[in-house]
Amino acid sequence: MQKTTLLQGASPFFYTGNRTGCLLLHGLTGSPFEMRWLGQHLNAQGYTVYGPRLPGHGTDPRDLQQVSWREWYFCALDGYHLLRERCDRVFVMGLSMGGALTLLLASNEAVDGLIAFSTPYDLQSQVKRPLHALLPLLPSIMWAIPTIAKGGTPERVNSFEQYVREEAHRRGEEFSGRGNYGTWVTAAVWELYKLLREMRSGLDRITAPALLICSKSDHTVTPPNSQQIYNALGTEHKRLVLLENSNHNVTIHTENQLVFDTVSSFIEENR
Repeated sequence: MQKTTLLQGASPFFYTGNRTGCLLLHGLTGSPFEMRWLGQHLNAQGYTVYGPRLPGHGTDPRDLQQVSWREWYFCALDGYHLLRERCDRVFVMGLSMGGALTLLLASNEAVDGLIAFSTPYDLQSQVKRPLHALLPLLPSIMWAIPTIAKGGTPERVNSFEQYVREEAHRRGEEFSGRGNYGTWVTAAVWELYKLLREMRSGLDRITAPALLICSKSDHTVTPPNSQQIYNALGTEHKRLVLLENSNHNVTIHTENQLVFDTVSSFIEENR
């Protein structure tokens, strides 16, 4: 039996606060680390905050091979109900795939507000049309692809990693890792494809206030994805914020404080 060890930085977090709850969901191949600084900021505002580790993440990329999108969703749903039992109001927010889970959750549950960061509308828009037919074959073609294939360059990746280390140091933290994988697991990408299909089918049912945040410099999920989500949302209370310089990981990159302040204002306006 394969021994499973939790990667450095991949631990979930729960910060006790008042009766306004915030559920923070990380992205595919990521970990709670990418939501933790936001969680700390929100807890400093007094809120109760929970950042779960989604199934198959933070351990070994092979653990993602047998995980379905429903397992990610039910983990998010469990987190929502955990907070709902403790809190009068619950806000849900997520990065990338976590944003897709946020939107799907908001289409099925009575959330009080939602925030989706760098969230894809579909995978077809990210893949050239002749390759669309290959999407269902991903799990059988190969099991993993280096994350550099997501649209970044080695220079961008190295610059981002250095920034995160320096930001952690500035925050007085001992940085030991982000708990993320260095590969796309192709079986999980196919599950993401199915999750996004479910997400899109429920966007018009969302009535809660919604905040979408993305970056012009995101080479992984380009801004038109957020615009498509915005256009499809059923709620009249929606806002799209476009950042200038952040990469895909807007919660831990150069404009993170702007992101934190925008999220705090949104929650305060809708409490």
